[in-house]
Amino acid sequence: MGTERVDTIPINLKKKYLLRSRDRNRGLVRIVPKLRSMVQFRRVNFMEDFGIDEKMDVIFCRNVIICFDKETQERLLNRFCSQLLPGGHLFLGHSETLNGLNVPLTPVASTVYCKL
Repeated sequence: MGTERVDTIPINLKKKYLLRSRDRNRGLVRIVPKLRSMVQFRRVNFMEDFGIDEKMDVIFCRNVIICFDKETQERLLNRFCSQLLPGGHLFLGHSETLNGLNVPLTPVASTVYCKL
């Protein structure tokens, strides 16, 4: 990511989690290997078992649930919650809402929810 995108990150977090790019002329930063090793990207079929055994701290699912009806959204969000650790966070898209859905999440910020 470009260095201008990390300008608002507090300096103590930058020192802890970010590295300069190997090519200093490119103006990029890298994430430290320890943190990178904790991140997983997966494709899953939301209508089937996720096939994920471990619990997660964070799930990003932006601009996906809006494609489903309310009943399916609620079922899907509850499955996400079953994968989240207590206090874990779910990030949704700006056009997505939990209004009218029975899910164990509480809003933290716009599009960010915490598992109860």
